[in-house]
Amino acid sequence: MSRPENELKKLKDVCTDFYKTAREAAANGQKVAGYMCSYSPQELLHAAGYLPVRVLGRLGATPSADALMQPFICSFARSSFDAGLSGELDFLDIMMFSHTCDTLQNLADLWQCNCPNMKTVITSMPNLHQGKAATEYFRGELDRVRACIEEIAGPIADEKISETIQLYDRHRAAMRSLYDLRRASPGVLTGTEMMYIVLSSFLMPREKHLELVTALSDALADAKSEAEGGKHKVVVAGSVCQAADFIVAIENTGCIVVDDDLCVGTRSFLHPSSAGGDPMDALTHSYMARTPCPAIHKPGYDPAATLVEKVRQSTADGVVFLITKYCDPFGFDYPYLCEKLEAENIPTLMLEVEQHLPVPEQLRTRMEAFVEILAGKQG
Repeated sequence: MSRPENELKKLKDVCTDFYKTAREAAANGQKVAGYMCSYSPQELLHAAGYLPVRVLGRLGATPSADALMQPFICSFARSSFDAGLSGELDFLDIMMFSHTCDTLQNLADLWQCNCPNMKTVITSMPNLHQGKAATEYFRGELDRVRACIEEIAGPIADEKISETIQLYDRHRAAMRSLYDLRRASPGVLTGTEMMYIVLSSFLMPREKHLELVTALSDALADAKSEAEGGKHKVVVAGSVCQAADFIVAIENTGCIVVDDDLCVGTRSFLHPSSAGGDPMDALTHSYMARTPCPAIHKPGYDPAATLVEKVRQSTADGVVFLITKYCDPFGFDYPYLCEKLEAENIPTLMLEVEQHLPVPEQLRTRMEAFVEILAGKQG
């Protein structure tokens, strides 16, 4: 098997400077819109002629944001807001937020007041994803968001929304297929390489990313599982993981990340197909039926059962939790998830991280200790 090094390099290069592709697009006359969360209806932005780019924050101190935010605000929101305040995101015409956690809702208000050079659009998600009332409410929200975008960009044809929905469906299906391939043959792509593939999907035109992912999948179609080289297989779970360096640090201790349960990861692609019929109804169904994040309540959905199934499907040896400090929604889920995993005899490690800081040496030390536990369990 010859590795698709050219495609992998292109995708990694996109991640070396998160917003370079978007800045270049804006300089060439392309309208660019930012969004903070995978619950943002990116299809409406794309259909209106924008390049949707996920704002992922950055490494470095956050003095401007610190002056306006409480000290218990998570580093993901803090670093993203600091980038907005510093002018690093001035190429954006629109900044879209979704009301999932309280932090992002409050950040939307702060952004609107302090970054007036771009239009702030807020999508209010129902926290309960079940029932007629919630569905009707969210359909109304999507109609309102569409009207807000149309005030800026002009009318958005239903046909254009349908075309965009089909594109996003194809892309999400391609990403799910790539995850399936890695579960079957983990060593064909390292977890670090997969992280670059995922992050780049938020930072470049979806059409181009689909083309590269399809080429990757075709090249790896005949991959063999022997490539994993006997490393300990782990699943990474958490909320945001915006820096591939965290995955690099995990894999440098003798592990391979074979799957994830991250909002910047599989959860961004677990939408059911939404093509066909009225496009706004299709979008409503897609976002309401997707695998929920910890900030969303969906009766009957058990996040622990989902995580255990991921471990079983990928034959992983354990789970590493990357918990962003002050991420309350995932923090509330963690004790329950840990309890259920331990009941299934699945080892776990919890690492609290700050998204805007380099990987601490303590993380590497604790991972090395966890690897010893996995080795002892296997022995």
